[in-house]
Amino acid sequence: MTRAAAGVAGSRLLTVLALLMLLVLPGWRRAAAGEPGERPFLQLHIDSITPETVTTTTEPTVTVSGTVTNVGDRPVHDIMVRLEHAPAVTSSTGLRTELTGGVDQYEAVANFVTVAPELAQGQHMPFTLSYPVRSADSPSLRIDQPGIYPALVNVNGTPDYGAPARLDDARFLLPVLGVPADPSTPAGTDDAVTAVVPPDTSRPVHVTMLWPLADKPRLAAGVPGGTTPVRLVDDELAASLAPGGRLDTLLTAADFATSPAVDPAGETRAALCLAVDPDLLVTVNAMTAGYVVNDDPAGGLASPTHAGTGQDAAVNWLGRLRTLAQRLCVAPTVYAQADLGALARVGDPGLSTTATTEGADIVDQILGVASTRGATLVGDGPLTGPAVKLLSSHGPTVAIAAGESVAQDSTADDPAAIDLAPRRYDANVVAAPFDPAVGAALAGAGTTPVTPSYLDGSLDVPLSHDSSIARREDALAAVLWRALRPQTEPRTELLIPPLAWNLPPDEAQAVLSTLASAIRSGLAVPRPLSAVLAEQRDPAVGGGSATGRDARQPAVPHRRGRDVGHLERHRSAVGTDRALTTDPRTGLTGPQYTAPLREDMLRALSQSVAPDARNGLGGQRVGVVGTTVEDLLHAVTIVNPGGSYTLATERSPLPLALRNDLPVPIRVRLDVDARRDDRDEHGRDRTASRLPAAARAHRGALHPARGRRRRPPDRRRSAPWRTGAAVGALERLRQGAVLHHAVRRGGAGAARGTPAVASVPRPTRPRRPRPPVAARR
Repeated sequence: MTRAAAGVAGSRLLTVLALLMLLVLPGWRRAAAGEPGERPFLQLHIDSITPETVTTTTEPTVTVSGTVTNVGDRPVHDIMVRLEHAPAVTSSTGLRTELTGGVDQYEAVANFVTVAPELAQGQHMPFTLSYPVRSADSPSLRIDQPGIYPALVNVNGTPDYGAPARLDDARFLLPVLGVPADPSTPAGTDDAVTAVVPPDTSRPVHVTMLWPLADKPRLAAGVPGGTTPVRLVDDELAASLAPGGRLDTLLTAADFATSPAVDPAGETRAALCLAVDPDLLVTVNAMTAGYVVNDDPAGGLASPTHAGTGQDAAVNWLGRLRTLAQRLCVAPTVYAQADLGALARVGDPGLSTTATTEGADIVDQILGVASTRGATLVGDGPLTGPAVKLLSSHGPTVAIAAGESVAQDSTADDPAAIDLAPRRYDANVVAAPFDPAVGAALAGAGTTPVTPSYLDGSLDVPLSHDSSIARREDALAAVLWRALRPQTEPRTELLIPPLAWNLPPDEAQAVLSTLASAIRSGLAVPRPLSAVLAEQRDPAVGGGSATGRDARQPAVPHRRGRDVGHLERHRSAVGTDRALTTDPRTGLTGPQYTAPLREDMLRALSQSVAPDARNGLGGQRVGVVGTTVEDLLHAVTIVNPGGSYTLATERSPLPLALRNDLPVPIRVRLDVDARRDDRDEHGRDRTASRLPAAARAHRGALHPARGRRRRPPDRRRSAPWRTGAAVGALERLRQGAVLHHAVRRGGAGAARGTPAVASVPRPTRPRRPRPPVAARR
């Protein structure tokens, strides 16, 4: 090989090696302009934003503080941050789309500021950026009108083996209720006064906010009423009700914001309504008498227990709620936040009545108030066609549910609007929609942010990467957005947070303070929930159809078919409460005894459980209920009366002993599968009886059949009165004949277990010889 050839070969080899290095070492790949690299090197976290809402009286400077952390696998050099801003949000969908996706709409406020020359792996460094809202002679946010303004903090750096690139960003929405004076204008001059820009209050928005007090089901499954002490699946509710807990925080915030000292004119009180889950009230009310906690959440009555710790917290919380309910609107949610679409597939009118209408009675009874009726708070799911049909079957109602969010086209100049007009589905059901983009922003606040299942995927914003401070700003901006857009229709708004909202105390106070500020500034006027319901019942409300939503898939798919199947198998057996009566000794009634089991069916369909766990936990709960129901059905039995008896005549009754291990009396009947010529003169062999509670041996009588031929023993089954659901197991009784020289056999009754057969002895005298087979024919 010549030297020239060798040189060419060597250069080619070097080229190949260089290409391999570029492919093997990912740090050599340059990130796209304006986009974070695929490999995370830095993470930017916003720690504070002041002021959180800009007004004409706040400081004219916005300060953003945060922290940059090296989360990669190598050092990063030349770390710099920069604040950027975008024009005011012009549609409610922009409250979501501005927080994700491209950054072309953002412009730099000022140049990059160096945070650190280098950050080793795991190191972090704080930063602070401060700029005026507007200024004539220095870098500023250039905000000259009230509105909701997107802001972005961009961090650049150079990883080892890499090139300079944007490595992360953090976004938030800045609410501007009013524009303060330009700090560059000398104080005390006319220019300083005229520079202040107040909001436009010519068309205030009529606002209603539901403040949720709800929790996921906590009562242990499969425990009938009257069981003492009450059983819970865990003791998390004790911490939630205690000072500083989730439910205590929500109650305290509402109490403070509507107190006479803070709200002397009652404007916030008029706009606010407590959305209370009746299942939570039932649980807390039971805790006030003492309770135990199952060691095994799925164990039901068979689980070992330990003492609960929240009795005092429950007494205190429920007492404060009763006091607050005297001056504040209270509306019940769907019982246990049950999925109305799944409940419609179950097809049980009794369950659906409990879910949609009986909750108000529970709220009234426990809180001692007259709750606001006529509204159905659908919760965190969409309003579907089956749900509308279910609601319609129970009379007039206004369904408060998310408006149908439409998919957003990222390439379109104008985002698709969300239809928030009231919609009448039929003569009984009217929908009062709330803005799903606003609801999702509220759901993103707090310590456990969630994305509601009613939200279209194109409006989804990743929540795990955002700081709680940024998500708090987004929620406050969503509360104010429509009020700051006087040209946007409609001029009414429903603010609906998630029912299981988890806010720290400062955020709960901030949300209600923002609502109060909008009212006091003239941007909003309170609209009581009762007024909302009266307006929606107007026959002039337009028509519509909810059938289009049936085919739409939730954001996180979850199947309900298996849960519904379990419900369909057990719900009829739970309905035996119509056969149960009142125990005069304890006052316990049949409906009280079985009510927790019926309510367990609704708890199994609760939307308060995370979507990916709903099916499993619901099926588990229904399975425990099924076991309890089977035990209840076998608690009423026919027992062996014992001994042998000789009947005086063929019409003498057969002795019978019944046993009832239930704590309430039950009406039962004994049905005989007797053949036509074995029945009595009434044509049926059926005996009705009322068994006292805990009756160990209730004596009864069974009239014998009037047969003419020898037959195998027939069967008798015990069934609850009127319902027809069989209880106990089949039992056989044998009757021997003394008269007419023929053997007669009665029926057998149902009994739990398999006790020995009770026999009446056959006669001792010889029987008449049987004729030949041919003669019998």
